[in-house]
Amino acid sequence: MTQHYQQGCVDVVQLDERLTGDELPTIEPVLSATLTGRLPQLVIDLRRLRLIDSSGLELLHQLHTQALRRGGAVHLAAPSPLIRDVMRITGMDQELAVHRDVVAAAGAFAL
Repeated sequence: MTQHYQQGCVDVVQLDERLTGDELPTIEPVLSATLTGRLPQLVIDLRRLRLIDSSGLELLHQLHTQALRRGGAVHLAAPSPLIRDVMRITGMDQELAVHRDVVAAAGAFAL
């Protein structure tokens, strides 16, 4: 189950094992809701994520673009080696900041 919580002033969403087109109807509203209201500062916790497809990558790109338009950002935390490889191969690691854990990702907003 996707979980949403605060780490200081930063929204954190912890994803489950899959970020694919099949899961988007339940995951996308939770993630998008974090970008409304105040300055969007979102960390997506990937430590449980084991599978991501093109739909999941597109969602991450869209969220990051929306956050940037509003003066914020989306950071990724704790990807597995496989997910990190997918991010590198697709170039997403050049677009989104990737951190070793949630604390480091949330702390990066303070810099």
